[in-house]
Amino acid sequence: TDMRKSCENWCNIRGAGAGKPSTTNTAEPAIIDAYFWLKTPGESDGCTATLPSGEVCPRFDSDCQSIDSIGSAVGEPRAPEAGRWFDYQVKQLAELAHMN
Repeated sequence: TDMRKSCENWCNIRGAGAGKPSTTNTAEPAIIDAYFWLKTPGESDGCTATLPSGEVCPRFDSDCQSIDSIGSAVGEPRAPEAGRWFDYQVKQLAELAHMN
């Protein structure tokens, strides 16, 4: 299920859940070799304009301010820089996981 309003939005998506763990056991083995996670769940995709510390993010990407990105709505936590641990997001990924 795609919870995004637009498929071009990719940064810290609100409402996302973790999917199947990496595996070679796929639904269509004739055409799909494996499902593979490209990054560690819980790592931020990129920062909001304002970091959780209140400082300006030096590497801000406007894609991380999309309507679908965590931190773009009032009351949501600000996202840390790319690659940093994003505790709010990893808890959401676990809560909304689709492991089967």
